[in-house]
Amino acid sequence: MKLDEIIPLLGNFGRYQFFVASCFCIINILSCLTTLSNVFFAAGTDHWCKVLPDESCVDWAEFQDNCTEVKKSIFLLPPEKEQSKYMYSNCEQWTPPIGYTFNPYVTYGDVIDDFNFTKTGCVDGWEYDTSQYITTTVSEFNLVCEEKNWPGLAQSLYFVGFLVGSVVFGTLSDWIGRKKTAIIGTVFWSVGSITTSYSTNIYMFTAFRFIAAFGNIGTYISLYILVLEVIGKSWRTAFTMVCGIFFAFGYFILATSAMYVREWRHLSLVASLPVAIVFIPLPFMKESISWLVSKGKIEEAEETIRRIAKFNKKTLPDVLFTKEDIQEQTDASNSAVPPSVIDLYRTPNMAAKTINLQYNWVVNSLIYYGLSQSTGDLGVDDYWAFFVSGAVEIPAMIYAAIAVEKFGRKWNTGILELIGGVACLATIFMSVGIWRTAVSMLGKFCISATYSIIYLYSTEIFPTPVRAVGLGVCSVAARVGGILSPVILLLGDVFESLPLVLFGSSAVLAGLLVFLLPETRGQQLPQTLREGEEFGKCQCMRKSPDDQIAIIDMKEGAVTDKKEGAVTASL
Repeated sequence: MKLDEIIPLLGNFGRYQFFVASCFCIINILSCLTTLSNVFFAAGTDHWCKVLPDESCVDWAEFQDNCTEVKKSIFLLPPEKEQSKYMYSNCEQWTPPIGYTFNPYVTYGDVIDDFNFTKTGCVDGWEYDTSQYITTTVSEFNLVCEEKNWPGLAQSLYFVGFLVGSVVFGTLSDWIGRKKTAIIGTVFWSVGSITTSYSTNIYMFTAFRFIAAFGNIGTYISLYILVLEVIGKSWRTAFTMVCGIFFAFGYFILATSAMYVREWRHLSLVASLPVAIVFIPLPFMKESISWLVSKGKIEEAEETIRRIAKFNKKTLPDVLFTKEDIQEQTDASNSAVPPSVIDLYRTPNMAAKTINLQYNWVVNSLIYYGLSQSTGDLGVDDYWAFFVSGAVEIPAMIYAAIAVEKFGRKWNTGILELIGGVACLATIFMSVGIWRTAVSMLGKFCISATYSIIYLYSTEIFPTPVRAVGLGVCSVAARVGGILSPVILLLGDVFESLPLVLFGSSAVLAGLLVFLLPETRGQQLPQTLREGEEFGKCQCMRKSPDDQIAIIDMKEGAVTDKKEGAVTASL
């Protein structure tokens, strides 16, 4: 009996499948908390040079309640930008000359002619506005002025952890199994995220955030594969969409927590301590049946199948795997030739489709995380803007699940990316406030929907022998987009609208490029490398060199779909 015949006997979505799927949905919430908590850890706030820290207004009773404001009005320069939302310069001050005596009644204009005041940096450090955020990593580690790029760099390195973890844990999941890999990933995730709360400097903070990301993606990959390999095919698309909705729930929890927990270390603990919950269900999960069979562990696979069936209250036949089934699996494992990345670029049409999809994954990840991390720039309450940013993902996921079947993959992806790109560009010409927030959320809706559709679309475009490899290279491209998003946001210091220009224009280009891809709805999916090359091929590529066709034909006899079960490891 083959695995495709066994899963329906267990129940396509029985009690066990519901258990592991529920656990994964909780992991999705926790993943959101870990990934996006830096929005509040490193929130921007007003800061200014600490001037005359040893002087007080004790001799002037009328100034004792606003002594700091008096000193600021005398010694701080105007803001660096004309359109700044702050009253004073954040990084420069006048240096009091020798012989100057502080007097709150004497302003800078009164003494400029008598003393030689000079501009300088914040020689005595900074003071921070604590009316909204009591502490942040910015205020605690003084990540301002010359060090202002550190928060964005730290978040980029977090996504580097995603990239490294995707490669390491994707391979490890195939070597030692999904369950063991999930346990290792959870160890890194919990230790990294919890230790982050006790960081003594930005270097320690960045290092442990990297470790948290490394473990987070490791847990996600291994358990996502484990779940998809045990639920019926008819439930997989619905499961994927529901997972996205639970990620949006993480927005709600994080925004609400940040409203009441205004110190970044305490908020970090609120976001990281629940990760330890993941250790509770792991012992009750069974190893992937597909992985056990692929490794020749037939007896262990059969024991696992019967345990799941008992939990689901299903009756199984006395014999699950015959000698012929075992021999067939052994022969397939021994004769399989692993698919290669080169197969994706060997022929013109396959190469064009692969590059097109990679660019779309980069853009979707870039804009998704860029918009998620910049909600504080919309000119409305930070917490509610973040809350709404998560809320729009729920209807986006529901729309995506319905629309892909009604209107197809290509038109949905292309049009939504075009609308999202235009929305980003339109916000450039809007002043901060409700309307800018509304248009920005429209862009977030579109990108959230396309981010879920592009995975399904890519899965259907790549032919079976290289489907796992294709999704793997697309996943790497998505990690690059995540790494670049905080860096592009930093370009707002050079030109305020530059990030939106880059986000919007890249989305418009991505949307146009999608129309060059074939529609997959209702189509027979390519099963071989030759079919993959011919699928959606334009007339300009019809004359393929004979040596390319020969290479494809040679590969067809050797490449198997051995790693089809690991297709979702790319996420």
